[in-house]
Amino acid sequence: MNPAEARRRAQDFLRRKQLLSAVEAEQALGVAAAVLGESLARLAAAAGARDGKTCAEAAHGLKGNLLNLGLPELAQAAQAIQDQAQTGDFQAVTTAISALGASLADMAGTIRD
Repeated sequence: MNPAEARRRAQDFLRRKQLLSAVEAEQALGVAAAVLGESLARLAAAAGARDGKTCAEAAHGLKGNLLNLGLPELAQAAQAIQDQAQTGDFQAVTTAISALGASLADMAGTIRD
């Protein structure tokens, strides 16, 4: 999913499903951007340290945050990272983190890989 599509879908979800106003949805995306950015950083650090447990925990939390934004496809990517971390496939984890970070790059304009 490209970054603009992820942002548009999250905004739409927040407005239609969570019944937020346009302003509230933008504010929520700002908060989400910070949380997602921190989660991606924690995930990348854990992968770099080859810490499967922390990596899996971070991916699990990220999955929940993505589901709360109405982004199930990206949540599935986080689940795949969690699974890969649990098996110790850190090369695949690192590649998947980069792809996920790229997909989220447009979320409130603040998340970068």
